[in-house]
Amino acid sequence: MEKKRNMVASRGKWKIAVDAASVFLGFIVALAVRFEFSVPSESFRNLLLAIPIIVSLYLVMNAAMRIYAGRWKYASFDELLNLVSATMIATAVLLAATLAIPGARNWVPLSVSVTGGVLVLFIMTFIRLQYRVLQEMHRRGGKKGSKKVLLVGAGEAGEIVARDMLRHPEYDYSPVGFIDDDKAKSNLVVQGIPVLGGREEIPKAASRLDVDEIIITITSITGDELRQILPFCEKTGAKIKILPGIFKMMAGEISVFAVRDIKLEDLLGRPPVETDLASISAYVTDKVVMVTGAGGSIGSELSCQLSDLSPKELLLLDNDETSLYDLEMNLRQGLATCPFRTLVADIRDIERLSAIFKRYRPQVVFHSAALKHVPLMEQHPSEAVKNNIMGTRNLAAVSTGKGVERFILISTDKAVHPANVMGATKRVAEMLIKEYGELNHTIFTAVRFGNVLGSRGSVVPTFKKQIEDGGPVLVTHAEATRYFMTIDEAAQLVIQAGAFTEGSDIFILDMGEPVCIMDLAHEMVRLMGRENDMEVRVTGLRPGEKLHEELSYPVEAMVSTPHPKIDKAVFDLELPHDFQLRVDELIAASIIDDEDRVRLFLSMMIPSYKPSPPGGMEFPGDEVWEAEKGLEVVAEQGQSA
Repeated sequence: MEKKRNMVASRGKWKIAVDAASVFLGFIVALAVRFEFSVPSESFRNLLLAIPIIVSLYLVMNAAMRIYAGRWKYASFDELLNLVSATMIATAVLLAATLAIPGARNWVPLSVSVTGGVLVLFIMTFIRLQYRVLQEMHRRGGKKGSKKVLLVGAGEAGEIVARDMLRHPEYDYSPVGFIDDDKAKSNLVVQGIPVLGGREEIPKAASRLDVDEIIITITSITGDELRQILPFCEKTGAKIKILPGIFKMMAGEISVFAVRDIKLEDLLGRPPVETDLASISAYVTDKVVMVTGAGGSIGSELSCQLSDLSPKELLLLDNDETSLYDLEMNLRQGLATCPFRTLVADIRDIERLSAIFKRYRPQVVFHSAALKHVPLMEQHPSEAVKNNIMGTRNLAAVSTGKGVERFILISTDKAVHPANVMGATKRVAEMLIKEYGELNHTIFTAVRFGNVLGSRGSVVPTFKKQIEDGGPVLVTHAEATRYFMTIDEAAQLVIQAGAFTEGSDIFILDMGEPVCIMDLAHEMVRLMGRENDMEVRVTGLRPGEKLHEELSYPVEAMVSTPHPKIDKAVFDLELPHDFQLRVDELIAASIIDDEDRVRLFLSMMIPSYKPSPPGGMEFPGDEVWEAEKGLEVVAEQGQSA
């Protein structure tokens, strides 16, 4: 430490000495110019006597402007501006003193004061810039990186990455060219690197320059633009990487280290979510907040984002101890900014829930615990009912009894015209939320959205594992489509929707356009570099799977909210007076694992759910729940109109 301090002090003295010499040289030259290089001996002697004062004046002003705090090899425009300010102030002080002090002009003529100041600024600036240029030349003349890189995007981010590579040959990168579709940049040279043309030039340039890697440095690139550029990059056989998002640039994180492999989220290209933190904080800050299913994909992301909103305490509840432990470790390593507590509990155990709510008094509940795997729930309908319906009712009942202020259910697009057990149970859960919201002071709401990229059980990690295992990649149907969004986006919008609810609401998140699963599979194969040896095979739809998902019923009017990616579904569905009795019958059938009756009761409550009775039981068509039937009749009338 002492050695380092001595080095810094030595470097500072060296800079002061150079600046002192610059001031001396500047004023001597100014005096010579004043007398056309025939300086009278008396004038020369007088200036020599005044020079120590002049040098001190300029050095003091430089120190006051923190000129000596920086390093010359990193001399920036801001530092040069400070140098201009310091020199101008020192020159002005010298000029004022020359005018104010009698006889001072005999020592330093007025013209010498002005000309000397200008020359001093020029000499100091020239020395600093020349030093930086020599340093850059030294770096670039040293060992070059072995990986030849083509940069797609010659904008500010591309220039920063190129400069970073040139300054640090130890990164093992050597930028050899830029690609940019902007015609105005054609044939330009950026950081000494030529702009070779638009995207169509990528294959030719990569071949001619023997490129090893292609890095896309367009921070504002959309998913559609990326999909258009990738085919040109893929023709080269080079490794393809990307510089992520504009927010990295705003945070000053643009560098070679920010470059990463292209992810599926990049191809989706969904614009960043802008969350209204003020409205979120109003119902979360200083409150005890519970997240059920906290160890799951959505639950864990919700927990992480909620921890940044200053809740009084965060209660993380899950019956999977392993995932809960992993979440706890992540929060501890990430230095969670609020107190949190992990709770191993099953939402089907109402006594355990009652004890937890009585002990910790949660005020806001995010209910994301659910069994969500469609084919598995078709095989085990009783478990789906016990978890998704009985568990939701347990939580809702305990919440109202223990004074919870706000309850947010995480729902799914599969609850709309459900064709499977999972979707049907989630639709009943939505109805439970409506029932409890109308009878109690607790504000109940549901947030409905589609698939989440990378979540456990979703198609993306499944495809990834199949590709890593050598294939084939199994797609259920060539025309099947699904809605997708990223985990962090879904969590942000769920929290935001919770701020908008007035009770008994269903919010629907903007999922963008549905994605063709076949296209998704081929895109993942290409991203993982296996397009030449990977089979994509169609297997047929599995039990309970739909070809296309829906986000809302036709009769649900979409009302906009203050957030452009959140709509509220409005439809006055009247629940029958014996709704809870019907739920009791359904739960009772699930407890004794009578799968036939479970499917029967679900189909009676949700007419669009039409299972094939495994036991051959006839499902009576005249025992359909009238409220739900009315909804579908209205929907059909709307469609025929």
